[in-house]
Amino acid sequence: MNDASIRFLAVGHAGAQILNGLRTRSGSTLECAHADTSPESLRTSPIDRRITLGLSVSHGLGAGGDPDIGRLSAEADLSAIREFTQGARLVFVVAGLGGGTGSGAAPVIARAARESGALVLVIATTPFDFERRRVAYAQESLERLKVAADAVLAISNQRVRRMHDDRTHPHELYQFANELLGQTLQGLWRLLDSPGLIPLEFAHIERLLRGRHSESAFAAVQATGENRAHAAAEQLLTHPFLDTGAALASAHQVLVSVAGGDDLQIGEVERLVETLQARCPTAEFIVGASIDRTLTGNLHVTAITTRPSAPAVTAWVGSGFARNDPEPTPAMESSDVPSAAGDRFNGEDFSRESEGRAVADSRFIPPPPELNIEQRQRILSRQRNKPSRRRPDSQMLMNFDIAQRGRFDNTERNRHKGVDLDVPTYLRLGIVLN
Repeated sequence: MNDASIRFLAVGHAGAQILNGLRTRSGSTLECAHADTSPESLRTSPIDRRITLGLSVSHGLGAGGDPDIGRLSAEADLSAIREFTQGARLVFVVAGLGGGTGSGAAPVIARAARESGALVLVIATTPFDFERRRVAYAQESLERLKVAADAVLAISNQRVRRMHDDRTHPHELYQFANELLGQTLQGLWRLLDSPGLIPLEFAHIERLLRGRHSESAFAAVQATGENRAHAAAEQLLTHPFLDTGAALASAHQVLVSVAGGDDLQIGEVERLVETLQARCPTAEFIVGASIDRTLTGNLHVTAITTRPSAPAVTAWVGSGFARNDPEPTPAMESSDVPSAAGDRFNGEDFSRESEGRAVADSRFIPPPPELNIEQRQRILSRQRNKPSRRRPDSQMLMNFDIAQRGRFDNTERNRHKGVDLDVPTYLRLGIVLN
């Protein structure tokens, strides 16, 4: 695949750190850019191409941890984002969620990249559980990213925390999480950039992810020795990022990237994939195996699982970032509306709302069901036969006095074709208000 058709776009400071790790390991010239609301972060960025977001919004002060500022800043400078992604077939958006720029700007940038025609994959980190406000921002941003991007790969710092003891420095945890994401990016990059025993074309990844808005889980492992294929498979099946195999069992699609040196054998790839397929026999597998001479003696495996995303909040209605909730809350809730004595046609209850319909702040209203003439007549007939809900005529009428015109009493009245427009409409037309 042509390198120029793949772009890497880091959003915020954390995104730049993750992407820089990939650039350091890859040894290839990658088309990268760093978009940020903070001029100071851009000034010290290791990435050469830099996109300043929202100077007219934040006046050079950054997002200040406010996702609304991050969102507005990205929307103010979308032309620079579109210019960078124009002509790309695959765009990686890399971000750390929880802060203002990452949480607010990443969904806007992912949407702009998709509108340019690219396949968009988001690589992101989420905060520790004790960072309650940041967790809430990150969770809502994830829901928006699932709508905006084709797939989202997220790693929780809290899960990384569980893999270390209490004495570990937070900086080490951040570095470890960034390293895992960098390994995943590198695994995908190898598939598209390196010669392999089993070539994987861009069309395979596109067919797997395009328009799926899928939930994804991933893990990257490395093994050595004579039984390295079996060891790598066992590491994946017990990996905490794959829910110790649960993510494989529920997956609809699985992408496996196998990388090794000149000693990589096709039999090793076969045994590895067969072991994984036994855990998810109904999933669709896409497998690629690439050669990297620096990995001689080692077997590096990246597995990505996807499944349809749960109903998410509509991404572009208002900001939606709660400011007053002390606890992290889901971006949306689902409710099953009890069915009333409604009309059924062809076995469907059209008076019942869809199961799991979002009750989040959304202005999207689904279209009514298609009905034939007979069905419409039956509904209209039932409506005509329903008892009237009008109140009895004996109800007390509401009296409205014509308000005085105040300082306009001495001015000429407004008339049009002989009609006094200063008289309220309900009086001119004889409408009784009850």
